[in-house]
Amino acid sequence: MEKNYEVTGMKCQGCANTVESKLNQVAGVTAAKVDLAKHQVQLKGDFQDADLQAALADTNYALNL
Repeated sequence: MEKNYEVTGMKCQGCANTVESKLNQVAGVTAAKVDLAKHQVQLKGDFQDADLQAALADTNYALNL
């Protein structure tokens, strides 16, 4: 499965790197690629939306699901 989500809270490349790193650690995610200019992330794999939200819960970033 491949999905794109809008990401809120990102302001710089460091933010994008953090989001990408956190989401790549989610069970079932095979690839996470952040596009800072579009404030989006493209995710590939077999994952649950709740797990994605949980991965970013301790950050200033959120996915618009």
